[in-house]
Amino acid sequence: MKSFQTEEEIDEYFDKALADLHKEYEQKLLTIEKNEQQVTDTLQKQYEQQKVAIAQQHENEENNLNNNREQAIEKIRKLFDHKRKVLLENYKITYEEERKNHHVNKIELLEQKQTEERRKFQFYHDQQQAPLAQIEQAPDLTEAMEQAMDNLYQELTDILIKYKQQFEEAEQQFEESCHELVLQCDEAIENLIDNEAASQSQLDDQLFEALQDLAEKTDKQYEEIEQSLLEKEQSLQEMVLAQQEKITADYDKRREKLFELQ
Repeated sequence: MKSFQTEEEIDEYFDKALADLHKEYEQKLLTIEKNEQQVTDTLQKQYEQQKVAIAQQHENEENNLNNNREQAIEKIRKLFDHKRKVLLENYKITYEEERKNHHVNKIELLEQKQTEERRKFQFYHDQQQAPLAQIEQAPDLTEAMEQAMDNLYQELTDILIKYKQQFEEAEQQFEESCHELVLQCDEAIENLIDNEAASQSQLDDQLFEALQDLAEKTDKQYEEIEQSLLEKEQSLQEMVLAQQEKITADYDKRREKLFELQ
């Protein structure tokens, strides 16, 4: 050990040794404090980066959900547009068939009417071509001819009334069929519209649930990284405290030893 000449030299030596020891002690504490701050800053930076990453992931998933919903809506729209187109085409085909059938029925009725009229005219004509001897036997030839003409007129009138009624019934039946066809078409289109709206509503419900699940997932991720940060900061504080206690204990021990030597 260094030799001393005076008591003042001893005091100066130990004062300097104590000062150096205290300076070293403070330097170690300062180093620990700086390291703690650096680690804390790093943890905070990592935490902020994780938050940004979670927010970006949330935005991407939300955009994907919205895009998927829009794509599904577009597919549904095209599907029901196609169904409406097919429905209207079928309506046009059915209407055309009804119109053709109606036209055929009218022609058949007209032919039947004309056939009956020709038959009546032929019967009247045959009567007029009867042998002269038969006509001369009639008490009043003019009266007989007038009666025959009246009968023909009445029979033709009956035929006209009969087929006019049938034509009117056929026309009414055609109009009723067309009206019923239009009602069925309108009802089918309304059902398609309702089904399309229901499909879109179902997609909206699914999107709402998916967005809720995504929000819960994101909140949980935020909670997890926040909890992780708190645990790391707590662990860091415990480690720093342990180092400080160790350094302080070593400092006290060395300081006590200097006092003993002094």
